[in-house]
Amino acid sequence: IANFYYFGLRGAKQDLRLAVKYYEIAGDYNHWEGGGRAGLMHVWGIGMTPDERDLGLAYKYFLQGTPGGLDNCLDRLRRKRQQAGKQDQTGAEEVSSCDSRCANGMGLLHLLGVPNLVKRDTTKARLWFEHGKDLGDPDAQYNYAMIRLGWMVEDVTDFRLRHNEEVQAPDFLFARQPVRSSSYVKYREKADHTSLMSELGSTKGGANSYNGPTASDFNIAMTELGRAATKGHLQAEHRLAMLHTTGAHVPPTGSKVVASSCTTALRHFKHIAESGHTFSRRNRAAWKQYNAGDYESSLRNYLASAETGSLVGQVNAAFLLEQGYCMGMSTKDCTHASVRLWRAAAQQGNLEASLRVGDFYYYGKMMKSRGREASPPAEGDGEDEGDDQYLTDYDANTVPYMPGPFGWTRYILYPEELFGIASKWISGYVNRLKNGEDDGTSSADDGSTCSHEDGTCAPNWTEQDENELRQEEDRQMAIAAQYYRMAADTHSSARANYNLGFMHEWGLGLAQDFPLAKRHYDLAGKDASMAAAIALWAMNLHQTVVKFQVYFQDYFSV
Repeated sequence: IANFYYFGLRGAKQDLRLAVKYYEIAGDYNHWEGGGRAGLMHVWGIGMTPDERDLGLAYKYFLQGTPGGLDNCLDRLRRKRQQAGKQDQTGAEEVSSCDSRCANGMGLLHLLGVPNLVKRDTTKARLWFEHGKDLGDPDAQYNYAMIRLGWMVEDVTDFRLRHNEEVQAPDFLFARQPVRSSSYVKYREKADHTSLMSELGSTKGGANSYNGPTASDFNIAMTELGRAATKGHLQAEHRLAMLHTTGAHVPPTGSKVVASSCTTALRHFKHIAESGHTFSRRNRAAWKQYNAGDYESSLRNYLASAETGSLVGQVNAAFLLEQGYCMGMSTKDCTHASVRLWRAAAQQGNLEASLRVGDFYYYGKMMKSRGREASPPAEGDGEDEGDDQYLTDYDANTVPYMPGPFGWTRYILYPEELFGIASKWISGYVNRLKNGEDDGTSSADDGSTCSHEDGTCAPNWTEQDENELRQEEDRQMAIAAQYYRMAADTHSSARANYNLGFMHEWGLGLAQDFPLAKRHYDLAGKDASMAAAIALWAMNLHQTVVKFQVYFQDYFSV
């Protein structure tokens, strides 16, 4: 119930005051997660007035979720990992780890300090955050990364060397660089006094004095910020974006530790913006409508979101259009709209979008129906659009339009497609009988089963038409290869590499190149070993046949 009110789920209106009350009730019944969430809300004063904020109660809940303190929590995690590594766990009692939210809360209390309750200790705070991140808590990962970057370790009380020598504290409120404290150096296990003085820099300042994070700190922080960002932690993603915007280097050597990348920063900023209230509300409404079966309304909301550049909106709108929810558009316009959105999502680096666009062109769904016998327009498509009409799924799955050699083998791999084609043909034939279009009155020598009035008869097929079709197929294959290569290079997609290998093997839109085909099959084999092994075996056989063909052609040409 607390989660419903906290996140506004299952029709419950978001109410943080009710959420904290239910979390407290759960915590009072020794529920570690509920108590941890209640404690964090008290730490930050969420869902309550300043007078209602109770850090003592938060500390109580955090202690409850971390029984035995840090040492016991570390031991629990160690034993849990050992237990997970054992194959035979018969009769073994399951080891439970401490609550990640409570570990993060203990880190916050030790970092901030609570008068007469918790003494401020950045060393313990760092250890608690480190344990929380090991448990997978995104807040702990963010806090640990920020401490590595110098957050909250510049307080005056931290500026003491190990031999108790006083160090003049700078005015950190106005300092451009975060200041490194001796305790911070200590918990990074820098025991040597010489290295300690080197890291703290000259107490008198100077051009060569640097008290900020080291290269190792930056590397660890970037890793943890990235992990937190993948779990939806917007503060972590914003910090990543800021670091990528300006880059970072460690003086006085000036060595670069974070490369400046506007492309990466823009991607992070854009994702944060799309997670805001306006975007999320529309996308969430679309998702609820989709689950309720209201696909047309869902598509409208996803389209509105997509036109603002939202990747979520583009992917979902393209999917619904591809499934045939076209809001009255013709098949041609619907296909065009779907591919346009898939392309837009692919340009933003979406793997599924790159593969979908490649499939549209590879399987001939963007081929025009001119010059071949075309299926009649689907009901609701309006007037026949002639040469501009894209192939229907029915046509694209028939042998004449199947890409590559041995197109009929597709029916062996996907027999359901053959059943679907047969069902559509029988349904169409029965409908023609009902409409009197095939009443047996046609002449015996006229084998035509098409109708010129309906536009289902092909024009006279010439050699020029055949050449134009081959050129069009090559162009479509080249575009498919472009998007497959995008997926392979950016995401190391096994499916994209496999398709590129097949296209190089048979020269479909790409030059026939067996070594390059083998390279792509090998790359695909990292995630699809069985399919790649079969493909490599078939390619070796194919290559042998081609060599024999070339040999016999050369022999008989002489």
